[in-house]
Amino acid sequence: MNKITLSIHLAVFMLGLIACSNQTDQVENNDQKVVNSNEQDKKIHVNKDVREVVWGQLSSEQKERIDGTWEFGKVSKIILNEDMMSLINDKTYDGKEVYLIDFPTKNKFIPNNMIVYADLKTFDYIGSGLVE
Repeated sequence: MNKITLSIHLAVFMLGLIACSNQTDQVENNDQKVVNSNEQDKKIHVNKDVREVVWGQLSSEQKERIDGTWEFGKVSKIILNEDMMSLINDKTYDGKEVYLIDFPTKNKFIPNNMIVYADLKTFDYIGSGLVE
């Protein structure tokens, strides 16, 4: 009887440790990053799509130009260089890897897309990119 009680207490204790663990998992899905985190003090968007988070940071004029919603954006990673940063105020991103989100626009002529950049960790909107 003593062994059974000890086993039950040990099992409950282990479940408690597992439930309280603080882990961060990163999963890549179709060039879209999803971050799972129990950390509340960091600016990480739990189970959010980078396109959706950046969409929420765009101005109403930018959203009006986009054909569709955030779901129509295509995500890739690039390293920003000085030539790409003419529309970006924060020059600390020069030489850093960031998300590039390519949204289709309602324009009937070329270029018919809008490029925006976002921080890899915080999903903060960095600025717009030039289109050709």
